[in-house]
This record gives sequence, C-alpha cells and structure tokens, in this order.
Amino acid sequence: MLHIANGESVISTFRQSRFPGTYLSWSDVLHDGPVPQTSTLEELSDIRAHALAGFGWGDYQKIRDGFAQRDRILKEFRKHEEVVLWFEHDLFDQLQLLQLLEWFSDQDPGKTRISLIQINSYPGVQPFYGLGQLSGTQLSRLFPTRRTVAAEQLSIGREVWLAFRAPSPVELLGLSNRQFPEMPFLGPALQRLLEEYPWTSDGLSRTQRQLLGAIKSGAATRQEIYTASQKFENCPWGDSSVFLRLDWLTRGPAPALHKAREGRYLITDSGSQLLAGQADWVKLCAGIDVWLGGVHLSGDEAGWSWDADARKLVVT
Repeated sequence: MLHIANGESVISTFRQSRFPGTYLSWSDVLHDGPVPQTSTLEELSDIRAHALAGFGWGDYQKIRDGFAQRDRILKEFRKHEEVVLWFEHDLFDQLQLLQLLEWFSDQDPGKTRISLIQINSYPGVQPFYGLGQLSGTQLSRLFPTRRTVAAEQLSIGREVWLAFRAPSPVELLGLSNRQFPEMPFLGPALQRLLEEYPWTSDGLSRTQRQLLGAIKSGAATRQEIYTASQKFENCPWGDSSVFLRLDWLTRGPAPALHKAREGRYLITDSGSQLLAGQADWVKLCAGIDVWLGGVHLSGDEAGWSWDADARKLVVT
C-alpha cells in the first residue's frame, strides 16, 4: 500500500506509529510561484524546483532531486495493491490533490485501487486545521473511511487542474462558483486562491492586507505577525508562504513596511495609505511580477484584479 499525503508532518506520524505501507510526501506549495502548462510531470517539477529555490526555500538541485524521487515513486504505483490519498480541505491540499487526480486520470491503474480520504474536521479536535494534528491512532481510525476514487473525481481533477494552469483565470473563476459534491472543499479553496489576486480597492492581495492589519494591531516580529494574520483565516497558511508575502511588502520604490532593528516591522507612510484605501500597491511598486498557477501578472498593471464586493475577477 502506498500512502500519499500533503507533507512530512503526516508522514512522520505514519512512521512513528508504524502505519502499514509505503509513504510519499507530496511536498510542493502550489499556490506560490509558476505552475504553467507543461507536457510532462518532469518539466513541471523542474519549474517548481527553480521557483522554490528562488524563494530561498532550499538549494535548487536538492529540491529537484527530491521531486525526481517523488515522481519516480508515484510512477511505480502499480507495485502496490492500493494507493491512498490523504488530503484536507485547505488550498494547499486541494491543489496537491488536483495535481494527483489529473495525473491518475491519464494512467491505467491495472489492479491497483486508488482511494481517497478528504476531511475538514475530526471529532474532538478543535480547532481542526489539518491531518498533521492527528495522532497515529486517530489516523488509523480514518483509514476505514477511505473511498475508491470515482471517475467523476478524476474528471473534476483534470478539468480544474488544467484551468488552474491556464494563462488566463477566466475558466478557473467559473469553476470556483460550481458545486462539486464529490469534492466538497474545492470551491472554497479556489475562492481563496482568487483572493490572492490584487484587489481593485488597493492592489493588495488578501494575505498582504491581513499582514498590514496585524502590524497595525500591534504585532511586530515575524512570528507575532504570522500568528495575528492567521486569525483571519479559516484554514491557516504555512508560515513560509506568509513570510514570503511579508518580505514583498518591504520592497519596491515605496515599500509598505520597514524592517527595523531587532527584527521588528514598522508600517511606512505608503503602508498607512494602503490601509486607508488611499493608494494602490501595484502602482507603489511600479508594477507587478507574480504568478498564480499558470497566470503571470506582470507589467505596469495587474491585468486581473479581485473585486471583493462582486466576488469575481475583473480586467484592469
């Protein structure tokens, strides 16, 4: 049996509890950096390795080698009687699940069963953020709830993953408003992704606005800012993703934040104007260079912005 999960936390629990089977961590933060259309998984893995290394999250070659090993284990899935996908409800997990469902949609499983465990809560665990919170005993109790991946789920995975990687967000916007009974957490996750586009009100993404709000409320260090900003989230983000956006706010010709001594962050005049809705972050930065899936926002204008009132993307 091959267990594929969202990261090392769950895998570590599998190992400690001697959960039967082979484990594979699908370690990639797909809502950060480019995820463009490619012909093969290997091509995309190379792009992702360059992106993660560019964020300062590790050495390119080590990341690339890790992806190569991951991809090799995935391609050998027919060695197992069953592949179990373990994923939760947040954006991080739902994008990983889409990638795997799309990949399996192109495979002949042979005699191998592909099954799925997807949850957004666990009895007695409050608040529930993810599978990494659970003990080996709790994970073992989830195991019998797995269900064979249905053809409809593979079809949804393929359709939405391709839309996520498209150079235009139009199709993804439409899909984010659809109901997916077979994948009940997908719609809200896609809506959260779209909120990372620059907003029409101030050019900030949702995460950037939450960071500025956290500092205005008194948070000063990186950890304080992270903790305070995540109070606005139903599903907290990983700290690396949040810190990446925090660092972006300190850059450009008119930065919104100033990093002072002792690692404390202070709001600049530009940041205050942004919080008051009197400035546009894209203009303050003299342009934008951000990837969201297959969409590359670049140039003097964002091209696409999130209208929070209408809950849709608009051309800008």
